[in-house]
Amino acid sequence: MSLATIVQDGVSIANSVTTALQATVTHKAFSSVDGYGKPTFGTGVSRTAIVERRQKYVRTALGEEKLSLARLLFLVPVTVDERDEFTLPDGSTMPILRIGGPVDGTTGNEFIVEVELG
Repeated sequence: MSLATIVQDGVSIANSVTTALQATVTHKAFSSVDGYGKPTFGTGVSRTAIVERRQKYVRTALGEEKLSLARLLFLVPVTVDERDEFTLPDGSTMPILRIGGPVDGTTGNEFIVEVELG
């Protein structure tokens, strides 16, 4: 049994035991930019994630330090682009500051997807 398999199994167990702690968020994937320079998005998809409200400075992909007001943890595979939009359970939306997570070398996907919003 490889270390990747052990981590995959552990994340699967974590997903099942934290079901009651997970909230539903709406994920709208970036589609394009309209003629006025405004982003357009696809139809929203409901996803479950651990939603953590907090105030913490994080470093963005561009190296800027920005205040994160919420963190989403997805314990199932999900593809997220920095231009996507998430609506939290309280109806608020915030820009994505950073996307990360440890990568599974056997699949090329993250074991856990962490999205910082601010």
